[in-house]
Amino acid sequence: MTPPSSDIGTARRMLDHGQPALARARLLPLVAQDATAAEAWLLLGRAEADMGGTVAARGAFARCLALAPSEPVAWMELAIFEAGQGRGGDVVKQARKAALPQMLLTMLRDAASGTGARATGTGPATRADLAALSRASDSGEAATVERRTRPLLAKGGGAVLWGLLGQARARAGDAKGAVEAYAQGLRREPYAVDLRLGLVQARLAAGAVPAALVDARFAARAAPLLARAQIVFGRTALRAGQSDLASDVAEAALTRGLRDDGQLALAAEAAMQARRGDLAVMRAAARRPDAPGRDLLLAATQDRAGQADAALATYGEILARDPEDVAALTARGQLLQTLGRAGAAEADLRAAIAADPADGTAFRALAYATRLDPGDEALAATEAARARPDLPAAAARTLDYGLARALAPGDPARAARHLAQANAAMLDAYPYDPRQPAAQVAHARDVVWPAIRTAMAGGVASDCTAAPIFVTGLPRSGTTLVEAILAAHPDVVAGGELAVLRRATAPLQAAIAAGAPVTPDLLTATGRAYADAADRAAGGATDRRRTDKSIFSFLEVGTIRAVLPRARIVVVTRDPRDTGLSIWRNHFREGTHRYAASQEGIADQIAAFHNAIGFWQEVLPDAVHTLSYEALLDDPEGQARALLAACDLPWDPAVLSFHEAASRVATLSFAQVRQPIYTSSKGGWRASAEEIAPLIAALDRKGLLPDA
Repeated sequence: MTPPSSDIGTARRMLDHGQPALARARLLPLVAQDATAAEAWLLLGRAEADMGGTVAARGAFARCLALAPSEPVAWMELAIFEAGQGRGGDVVKQARKAALPQMLLTMLRDAASGTGARATGTGPATRADLAALSRASDSGEAATVERRTRPLLAKGGGAVLWGLLGQARARAGDAKGAVEAYAQGLRREPYAVDLRLGLVQARLAAGAVPAALVDARFAARAAPLLARAQIVFGRTALRAGQSDLASDVAEAALTRGLRDDGQLALAAEAAMQARRGDLAVMRAAARRPDAPGRDLLLAATQDRAGQADAALATYGEILARDPEDVAALTARGQLLQTLGRAGAAEADLRAAIAADPADGTAFRALAYATRLDPGDEALAATEAARARPDLPAAAARTLDYGLARALAPGDPARAARHLAQANAAMLDAYPYDPRQPAAQVAHARDVVWPAIRTAMAGGVASDCTAAPIFVTGLPRSGTTLVEAILAAHPDVVAGGELAVLRRATAPLQAAIAAGAPVTPDLLTATGRAYADAADRAAGGATDRRRTDKSIFSFLEVGTIRAVLPRARIVVVTRDPRDTGLSIWRNHFREGTHRYAASQEGIADQIAAFHNAIGFWQEVLPDAVHTLSYEALLDDPEGQARALLAACDLPWDPAVLSFHEAASRVATLSFAQVRQPIYTSSKGGWRASAEEIAPLIAALDRKGLLPDA
């Protein structure tokens, strides 16, 4: 019986999106059902290879070739796999004995080398045609390339011609046209890594980041020893907000010997975003001393690693060489803001704005921390910069976010227009999938939790003794305030948004996806992996309880309780209209929190949060301590006492003076937590009800509006 095409297609999509364990679990029953299904064996080989199963992968590819001995895709996949094992030459010898066509042999040889195959098909084009087209494409003469390729393509032009056309269109700014051309070339030669990398860049230019990531993963897999392919994959992963993946890609490339400056820069940036501070500093420091931006990246990694003094010193060295270095002034100003040194921060940010008003980042940072008068020079310079017709889209939206913040107190209507423009541009650059929030909850509830519940019901338990305190909730709901209260306790240290839970639990998630048993050793190892990663991300081990304010841990309550039985989980809730308004008005790191640029998307995320918490309260009624932001404002001491009790901490009045203890706050709430509790933000949505009417309507449809 032939496996259903839908199952094959699902498995292929899982592999394309980096889910080999899920694909393997889907494919094993298919080959058991029909041992003659060549495509299922091929995909199983890919899945086993991606999971490091060398013997199983080799066996699956052999079964596929036995069933389809002339299939080019099967030969190419085998060559790619064996290239990674250092045995690519054996595949070439085997292919020659099989008397395969010369063009396929050429592609196999390139694939087996580990540097990837290149497009070879030229169709009816002569050498003179190709030379002329290459010159025109390199010179950006897109019209010439279009005119000369049209008749050649009509006669059955090959992948090389489509690649030249894609390159010319990309250089002319026609991203969508470039995507079309590269895609046409890849239909003819799907393993041409040069075309695949061109397609990635074209998709990124067109704003199609998820699709670009799929193609970048393919290129990196097809050319494991090509530095450019690995760098493009890693940078695309960063663009997609997948910093852990980007860090893994960069580190794997360095292990394989691809140790050039670009790879080190990627490794440093990715490790920094993945909260692997010490690794980020090490990679940044290993770059060439004269590499462009080397010291700026080093300072940024020092900052992220918690080495504030070292970062300030490095920024100082940069500014000693160039006092008007906008990037260094801006970054130092933002660091000084998180340290509470407001005056010095403002001086740096104003100097950066004066040097380049169109940059936008410095003004946005200034506007978030300082109330600007209508006649402020920085405001006037920024408004003039925003009016420039040649402003790049990314700079325009950054300026819009800053202007929205700066104008809100005195001209809310203009502020709302700038904000709407900024969020629309962000949504265009980073599209939001409305299915994602509910899908994340469903996966945690219907896939991960049943396996963990069954294991725990059978007596399976973790021996991990780490006792972190997770503080979770929606962004802008008061989690930073709650963490600051906890961190003012002498037995607690603030961890901030550590962002290591998902990575630490990945082996457990993979085991569950593959149907493997959940054992005590697996749970214990997962808990210890989290504790070790948290220590690294926070800058070292501590004998105090550490908080972890990672936003999305509300999805992982069941997993946290299973792997970290001594952990405590605090869930912060707030009126969804106030939360939604604050999310709508704030700028998040690009590529993250994509729902935040759409009021309907914000409502989707709020619904997902409430659905997840409702589920955990039902199945694990004692797992979380829920704290209402409004209740905390109304009764700080009473709520603080209940909070400490829920976290197994003795009462200490120091927690009520949290604003005096705050050292460094690296979130959008850096200013608020240095003030005593104030109630002016409660019910603030009422003054902006018209601006967030779509959000309120969406919340109403979902039944999420408070009764009162």
